[in-house]
Amino acid sequence: MNYEEAKQYLETVNKSGINLGLTRMEELCKRLGNPEKKLKFIHVAGTNGKGSTAAYISSILAVNGHWVGRYVSPVVFQYEECIQYENPKGIHYIDKELLAEVVTEVAKASESMKAEGLESPTIFEFETAMALLAFVRWECSVVVLEVGLGGREDATNIIENVLASVITPISMDHMAMLGDTLTQIATEKAGIIKEKGTVITYQTEKKALSVIQEKAGQKEAELTEVKKEDIQTIWSNLEGSLFSYQGENFRTFMTGIYQVENACLAIETCRHLPEPFTFDIEQIILGIRMAQWRGRFEVICTDPLIIIDGAHNPAGAKALANSIKELLPDRTLRGVMGVFKDKEYKKIVEELAEYFTDMVTITPTGERGLEKEKLAKVWEEKGCQRVSVAENVMEGLKQTIERSEKGDAILLFGSLSFFKELKWKDN
Repeated sequence: MNYEEAKQYLETVNKSGINLGLTRMEELCKRLGNPEKKLKFIHVAGTNGKGSTAAYISSILAVNGHWVGRYVSPVVFQYEECIQYENPKGIHYIDKELLAEVVTEVAKASESMKAEGLESPTIFEFETAMALLAFVRWECSVVVLEVGLGGREDATNIIENVLASVITPISMDHMAMLGDTLTQIATEKAGIIKEKGTVITYQTEKKALSVIQEKAGQKEAELTEVKKEDIQTIWSNLEGSLFSYQGENFRTFMTGIYQVENACLAIETCRHLPEPFTFDIEQIILGIRMAQWRGRFEVICTDPLIIIDGAHNPAGAKALANSIKELLPDRTLRGVMGVFKDKEYKKIVEELAEYFTDMVTITPTGERGLEKEKLAKVWEEKGCQRVSVAENVMEGLKQTIERSEKGDAILLFGSLSFFKELKWKDN
């Protein structure tokens, strides 16, 4: 297949997305020569902060000479983001030629499964296999691999050579698939912990931490907890944060006050990696400073001030609210929001309603997109002064800019998937 044929083929793959269970993925990888067995991994699970934490870990490894594979879901701006590597020269997305090659290879294995009457891989499993093949082609020394959903039965959990299992803060999300209590959800996410492995976590919910502690004990794994009392934010603004962790100072250029906790989790992870992935403190400081991750309280324009953030669940909305309070205290806020219907969108609005005087709602593309009129009604019920709808994010942004006055801030937030509709010079 060429690139265009490969993209067309991907449109035909089972669109059920994430269908928990490891059987299909194990069979698919077996037919591909088990690429996962040729790689080393840092496995990242959790509800919020997975991408940012992974970005910090990857940056620390890359600026110090390693080739680091990343499998990213969901993508923000373009499809090729989903499979990438980072090295001392920066972040590189999979190119069209290699994309076509790995799609062709995975398609052959997938079609053979189908021909034998076996269940077809889902699109997430298919793309995970593509990523594994690409990482082997690139000869990545390590892969920072984000869980798609949950952990225990996620397609990524077929991996064996795990240097560290990292669990970011756990909160209520994807209840239909993971369970409707924090304990059930934490149990699924703690399923990535390996026998006698290394586990690093930062948790704000005691129930979630208790589950992780219990699972680590059962697996005889070494557990390290990042503790809030060891973190001190010195200052935070729209250019990043300066903070102290266990007495050492670090600087991040990724904005949003929640980035400090994500960075600390990455710091602790990199302190616990084996040779040849050991670093002194100066090497870790450099990696934190150089890290970048699109779409997380990211300033994309300064006049007018436009910020995008992937707050798509109540915990993410709470983190966004904290950043608003800290970084935009005196500004009039206008928003553009779109979210999936399976998210707790009413709770998201509750967390943020007091900060916005003006809101434009859109419907994200795809079957999961919540109707813009339904979301607009929730904002009206929560007392937002001016609420309107738009056909897409660009129209919503145009409406908002036209209504803005000098000094206002515009926030686009919700599903990360709609950010790819944004157009500006470096996209």
